[in-house]
Amino acid sequence: MVALSVVLGVVVLLLAVLVAGLLRSHADILKALHDLGAGVGDPAGDAAHDHGADGRAAGPVSVPLTMGPALAADRDSTSAPAVVGVTPSGDALAVAPATSGGLTLLAFLTTGCATCAGFWEAFRQPDHLGLPAATRLVVVTKGPEREIPGEVASLAVPGLRVVMSSDAWTDYEVPGSPFFVLIDGGTGRRIGEGVANRMSQVAELVRRAEVDARAFALDTRPGRDVGLDGPQRESANDAELLAAGVLPGDPSLYPKSLEDLYGPPDARLPSATRHVHRAG
Repeated sequence: MVALSVVLGVVVLLLAVLVAGLLRSHADILKALHDLGAGVGDPAGDAAHDHGADGRAAGPVSVPLTMGPALAADRDSTSAPAVVGVTPSGDALAVAPATSGGLTLLAFLTTGCATCAGFWEAFRQPDHLGLPAATRLVVVTKGPEREIPGEVASLAVPGLRVVMSSDAWTDYEVPGSPFFVLIDGGTGRRIGEGVANRMSQVAELVRRAEVDARAFALDTRPGRDVGLDGPQRESANDAELLAAGVLPGDPSLYPKSLEDLYGPPDARLPSATRHVHRAG
């Protein structure tokens, strides 16, 4: 009987020690939460007990939230920063499309994207891509921390320039893959970008961007500066509208029908046609 009492006393003592340890740990956690500005229970009811070490009421703690690296301050819609990274074999590689002198097509691809697989396969036949002559093709994947270099190497055919660079995806604000950016090295600016599902769409994107850029560069009317694009080109267009007396909010800028653009139907027809139309 005495032995049983001793055993029970030891068990009770151990339980008391265990509970005391748990309470101490709980108190330390609550103290840490209070130091971080987190309330316990009803925030309004506990406001009187929420004090810092100096006795003053502790305010909420501001925790900074970042979404990836910050973009350069001089980043704009036409900038074409250098693509710096490594090859699938681990060699350092940098491509400066803005100073190449010709067209550079950046293809942002991944190894796990089903649509990207079609482009990797198309790049095995560079003579059948349908791109303008002398267009430099550069494939840009995520860096080695996001992609497996061996898988990238297995998809890249010999002669295809591949740069593994996560920073380039940030610099060009790539929303997803596959994504393509066309850069004119002669002017050092982007002249086209967008998504595509097939190589024929990419070739059409390049063709339209090249034609548009060439037509704009040949425009020598007063007020037109060769090489403008993006916000600068929009400002030049606004200046021309103002010079022509078209002010912001002018009804001609917001047509609601074909008549607003071309006038009444009879006015859009040649004189002979209008006569026949009325006779009928």
